[in-house]
Amino acid sequence: MGPRSAASEGLSDAAVRGATESAVAVARDTAAAVDREASFPVAAFATLKESRLLGAAVPVALGGPGLAVSSLARIARSLGRACGATGMIWAMHQIQLGCLARGCVAGGPVADFLAEAATDQLLVASVTSERGVGGDLRTSVANVQPEGTGYRLEKDATVVSYGAYADGYLVTARRGPDAAPGDQVAVLARRLQVRLEQSSQWNPMGMRGTCSPGFRLRAIVPAGQILSVPFGELAATTMVPLSHVLWSAVWIGLASEAFERARQMLRARAGGHGLASGAERRLALADRLLTGLEVQLNDAADRYEPVYLGERAATTDLAVRMNALKVAASTATVEIAQYALEICGMAGYQEDGRFSMSRILRDLYSARLMIANDRLLDMNAVNLLLTKRE
Repeated sequence: MGPRSAASEGLSDAAVRGATESAVAVARDTAAAVDREASFPVAAFATLKESRLLGAAVPVALGGPGLAVSSLARIARSLGRACGATGMIWAMHQIQLGCLARGCVAGGPVADFLAEAATDQLLVASVTSERGVGGDLRTSVANVQPEGTGYRLEKDATVVSYGAYADGYLVTARRGPDAAPGDQVAVLARRLQVRLEQSSQWNPMGMRGTCSPGFRLRAIVPAGQILSVPFGELAATTMVPLSHVLWSAVWIGLASEAFERARQMLRARAGGHGLASGAERRLALADRLLTGLEVQLNDAADRYEPVYLGERAATTDLAVRMNALKVAASTATVEIAQYALEICGMAGYQEDGRFSMSRILRDLYSARLMIANDRLLDMNAVNLLLTKRE
């Protein structure tokens, strides 16, 4: 297990708040252009690098801030509220850092990369999707094969978010040519070790700034860049639960923005005085959903923290709760934004303007596609028969 400690965080709360506020301001100012042009949020990430928040999940022992899960979730929510694409890229990057920290060996090349990521604020992308596996994270076609003193890897990935802008990649593959589809390893590939060939176009409905086309990836890496922890363990302890927490935080941030725009619309209509109407009732219904999601997110982050730190094993109960969070956040946030659209009416239906819900709704509709909800519900249905809730 990697060098992660609960002893302290490497940045004060005040420093994290100040850095987050700076990045949020830039992300909000550029969100419309990022969405319209389907462009990587360059300005927001320049600010995140300058404020040292890109390395937020790098452990203190390797020169990073080593922020707690709850801190990571707060930042993801704030960034997501300002710009869904900025928040989601930042969240996905932190997930990769968390996996690398879990799977690195002290003094090894993965640990060295993490230290460099903290110093130089490197960006890491995930290459877990693959043509021919039906969206199953725990199945691979690609495999690693010995070549010289290292290993060769080729993968046809259907989606690689911000792949063209990354400094490194965390790639899943079978352990070898004869390995079973589920016998997987995770491999760190540095940008200079990789050849990328874009294999599809990117013009989606939402989350446009994540810049997530398909790529064919070819890499040759030294043996030390194959993570020491099997990917099945890495997925259960880090990638899946941390993804569900941070993705949900981004979606809740977007829903919070929709809620606030609707609230401001009602205040403007009422001149600051309360009204009893269907519109206000919708706001109350949205608030009920949003409050529930906030409680569920905070509980999930607190329950996951000791697992993230390696102080406690991942359990079936934790997996059920994390899956439930993801399903709830990916559906209820859309409901909140829909209530907000109904409250704002035609002003909300516009592509731009202070009450527009267009970008928010389009971004949120991606949520239920990121690990399909039906797959998670099916897993929970089986697991709930096998375990008691803690």
